Amino acid sequence: MDILRTIVTTTASVVTWELLKRKDERENQTSLYRNIKIKKELMDEFSASCEKAGVDEGFQLKKLITDFNDKVASQG
Repeated sequence: MDILRTIVTTTASVVTWELLKRKDERENQTSLYRNIKIKKELMDEFSASCEKAGVDEGFQLKKLITDFNDKVASQG
């Protein structure tokens, strides 16, 4: 029984480690960004608008970027 418990524990640890490793890789891919300068007042206004609309700032920024890229791509 101890051998089985050791095998199960070791297998679970390896699976957990692999899942955490994949999660870290995904987070590293998505957390890469460029530093851009935005006036504090503009960012504060954007944050307030997002809060008022009940949307996440990060989600809204991604949506704005994606919509802009799609618009430019459709123009040729």
